[in-house]
Amino acid sequence: MVSLVPVSGLDTDPEGIARFDAWAAVLADVARHDQGEDHDAWSAAELRGLEASASKRRVQVLAVEDREPVGAAGVIAPLLDNEHSAQVFVAVLPAHRRRGVGGRLARWAEDEARALRRSILHAETQSGPGSDDPYVPWLVRRGFAPAQTVLRADLDVRGAVLPVLSTAAGYRLETHVDRMPDADLADRALLARRMSTDAPLGDLDLSEEAWDEQRIRGEDERTRAMGRRIVSTFARDLGTGRLVGYTTVQVPEHAPRLAFQHDTLVLREHRGHGLGLALKVANLRALGDAVPEVRTVRTWNAAENAHMLAVNAAMGFRPSGVLRQWQRHLDP
Repeated sequence: MVSLVPVSGLDTDPEGIARFDAWAAVLADVARHDQGEDHDAWSAAELRGLEASASKRRVQVLAVEDREPVGAAGVIAPLLDNEHSAQVFVAVLPAHRRRGVGGRLARWAEDEARALRRSILHAETQSGPGSDDPYVPWLVRRGFAPAQTVLRADLDVRGAVLPVLSTAAGYRLETHVDRMPDADLADRALLARRMSTDAPLGDLDLSEEAWDEQRIRGEDERTRAMGRRIVSTFARDLGTGRLVGYTTVQVPEHAPRLAFQHDTLVLREHRGHGLGLALKVANLRALGDAVPEVRTVRTWNAAENAHMLAVNAAMGFRPSGVLRQWQRHLDP
């Protein structure tokens, strides 16, 4: 019989730590099976660090049968914005599939989301470029509908020939590693808020995120505590002195060969000057100086984001996978 055992990255007792490690190992094993060695699973240490965030609540369980892990699930509920929604995920080890474990974990996740007063569930699936997504039938049976397609692409930084660019008149690019100046936190918070609304969302039912200086600093500190380096480049409008664009890359210190591109945004009123491409090129050069072990940079962009996809193509990014966002409205 399968039992669902709560796990938390905040546990400090040996048994609790072992349970969380086993939960993280299930997620990694499933990702490795589904995506190959080129998977995107987070390490147990990184997943522990996520629970230190004050902006989201995480609830997780490990599915166990005869004292052996067979599956894992979780619910991530925003606490500062989008309090109607929750991200859910379910993973079952290949040898234990088609035995009802996934369905039980899905029902648990739905019940937890309802208990947190959430009315919309979001989920993600990943597959290789041009390959079928094996989870589509399973999600459709559970009432999920596709909400957005996101394209994954990789850049081999060793072979990349980056364009030589000059910054548009009236702007200056500034790069910071791991920590940015306190004086710019308010501008950075505005950029994060605008990122949540200006980036394409497809059919996802999401509203503007609530970012302030404290949240920005807290998230950066949490990322560093997880063992990730942060390399960010900003565009400053010299006329006003304000930051009007940014891009950021994170690098896991335990596995620095693969870096992850995070947000890139130029405020709408400052577009048309080539700042997006200039930001990303400058940041890649800074990344090479700060963390020379990086071999690949991985990025994700909405399929409808033609401009950013063109920027990535100009830099040499090549398709490496597809991520699909799913959405389900819960019955009242």
